[in-house]
Formats: sequence, C-alpha cells, structure tokens
Amino acid sequence: MSWSFRNRLPMSRYPSQAVAALLCATSAMVAVPVFAAQIFVQPIVTVTAENDSNLDLDPGGSPTVQGYLASAGALTGIVTQNSDSTIWTRLDYRDYPKDRADDRLEAYLNFRSDYNTQLSHFNFSGAIDRRDEFNAEFSSALYDEINPVQPTNPSTGKVVNGGSVTTILLLPSYSYRLSPLFGVGVSGIYQNAEYTPSIADIENFNYYLGKAFLDWNYSQRTEFSFGGFGSQYKATKVDSNATGSGVSVDMDTKWTPLLSMSASVLYQHTTVDATYPSLLNTDINTWGASFGGSYKTQTTQYRLNVARIITPTGGGGVYANEQVQFQYNRNFTQRWLFTGAVIGIKSTQLPAPVNEDDRKYLQTVVDLKWLIRPTWFLQAGYQYAWQKFAQSPDGAANNRIYIRVGYQGLGPQR
Repeated sequence: MSWSFRNRLPMSRYPSQAVAALLCATSAMVAVPVFAAQIFVQPIVTVTAENDSNLDLDPGGSPTVQGYLASAGALTGIVTQNSDSTIWTRLDYRDYPKDRADDRLEAYLNFRSDYNTQLSHFNFSGAIDRRDEFNAEFSSALYDEINPVQPTNPSTGKVVNGGSVTTILLLPSYSYRLSPLFGVGVSGIYQNAEYTPSIADIENFNYYLGKAFLDWNYSQRTEFSFGGFGSQYKATKVDSNATGSGVSVDMDTKWTPLLSMSASVLYQHTTVDATYPSLLNTDINTWGASFGGSYKTQTTQYRLNVARIITPTGGGGVYANEQVQFQYNRNFTQRWLFTGAVIGIKSTQLPAPVNEDDRKYLQTVVDLKWLIRPTWFLQAGYQYAWQKFAQSPDGAANNRIYIRVGYQGLGPQR
C-alpha cells in the first residue's frame, strides 16, 4: 500500500476491551489543552423501511423480503487551537420478518483526529465495526464522511445468513517539517477481521503495514511524497502468510480552494507462504496506483476515486482490487438534497486464482432527501447491486427501495 495518511481525507473476540482500548487511545490523542476547546454533539436518529428482491445476492435467487431498520448515533467533535477531532458512533438494528437469519444489531465507531504544531502534524484515524455479513461483504457506493478513502477493502462478497464480522482498522501517521521544502514522516496500517461463526473459505486475519516517507513541497499548491514500506498478512486459523515490501510516490495538489486532486503509484514485492487454500510458496512482483479528486461549490460536490490497491481479505490472502467510486451531491434548494453514487470492483487473488473468490461487483445509489424542518427529514432512495464470481456461471442482483424518516441535530456553528 502507498497511503501516507498524513493529510488525507474486532471489537474482535472481546468487543468491550477493543472499544475501551480505542476510546482510551482516542482520549489520549485529543489530550491537549482544552481551555479553548469547542465541543459539539450532534444526535442522529432514523427509522427505515425497505424492500429487497435478493438481499444476500444469492446466484440462485431468493424471495423478496421487507425489512425495517432503526438507527441511533451521535457525531461528536472537539476542536482546539491545535487539534480537530471527530468521533462518529452508531447502533443499527435490522429486522426482516420473513428472513430472521439476517436480523442483526450492528455497531459502528469511526474516528479521526488531527493535531498540529508549528513543525509537525499527527493524525490518527480508523474504525471499529461489528456488522452483519451481507453489509460487510458488499461495499457501499457512498463515501464515508469521516474517512472518505479507505486504504484496504477486505470484503469477499461471500455471505452466510446469520453471520457477522468484527473489524478493527487503525491508521496512525506523523510528519515533521525539516524546512519549508522538505519533511519526513512515518505512517502505518493495522487491520483485524474476525468472522462469527467460523465460515468456510473465509478466514480471520491480521494485517500490518509500516511506511517511512520524505515530503517535498514542489509549490504552494502541490506536494510530493516518496516512501518505502513493509507489510505482513497473516491468517489466524490457517497457515497463510504474505510478507511484502515496496516503494511509492504520492502527489497531492489543490488547484483552487474548491478543487483538490491526489495521485499515487507503488511497486510491491510479496512473498506468499501458505498451505491454505492450497500449498503455495512463491514471490510476486505487482503494482498499485490511484487517482482521486474532489470539486465543491455552494450547491454541488463531486468525488472520484480510481484505484488498484493491494489489500488483505478474508479470502485467506492478499488481493488486487481494481475499483472506481464516484459520488455526486446536489442541493436543489435549502430543503431538497440529491445524492447519486456508484462503485465498481474487480477483485483478483494474488498471485493467481487459486480459489473461487475472484469476482466483479457493482452498486449504484440514487437518493432524495427533504428537510421537513431544520432537524427533521424524509428520505427515499433506490439501490441496485450486482455480483458475479469468476468461476460461477451466474451472477446475482438485488433491487432495494427504501424510505426513511429521521432527526438530525444541528451541526457545529464554526
């Protein structure tokens, strides 16, 4: 992977300990002088009704089901002279009267914190999720508002009714300015995935990546970063390991206050040593690249990310994901808001297809939101999802129609 995370936008088996550890870490990263802190809490509560034609994307088809979702969460922010921290917590309960195996209580905790001094910048971001399989395995077309671009995508597209997955993703980064032109830094990735119950062909794993980089301010608008990194993937229940190292070049630029772009290329050498899903010991030379952009006006916003990423997965190894994601937001009036989004993924196991997890996936969303009052809204939308595995003769599609009513507290007045 090539991400440095310096400026970019499992609960595991023991959920309580993992959440406690993260909350302690989050508290530590915002433990700065708070005599001038601005703190806000924005509650968000919604109730949703939906209709799905093939909820689990079963190639053999499945009966149409109706579902109901109750969601309660809060967006908390702490801003001081040198720091800006955001924590987004949410609980969802899903109920499907005709498909009780997919009833599930889900928990989400996303966070991001930035701390700056005159010469240094520290960022710590990530997420802890406990999700139903059919949500975790199918990537959303909508961007995450806390951490828009994720460096990994562990989903496999395989679903077991009643199954759940707990993931931890931690992304620390630190950089120090040596001069007006040059800086140095380090960044890392830690990811853990635990599947419950144990699922055939899907493996629990730990993934680590460490990176050191040199920054060069080419101009007031453009910055380059040159880095070297090492990574390790290790399945926790079977013998499957992948150790990688490589180099990367990143570029970030702000053409105008409204238009920003980023690009990245990397070369990676990986040694795979596994006995699952088959005996394999080999070296791989591969590459990755990405291009992203964001353009925003008073009434519209465009987001685009095109990438080939090397990612850990629950498929028992590392994969190359070729993916594109685009989102369009438009405020027709102060009360009417439109969102359209699409994501497409082609996933291939490295070094070659040795199991049946290689796949293609597509999801599109169109959504219209009406602000009944400043804090109350009505929302309706349509979602289409399609998936096909390389060694399966048939694909599968789901058509989802939903309507939602919600309360969203007023945001921070900055």
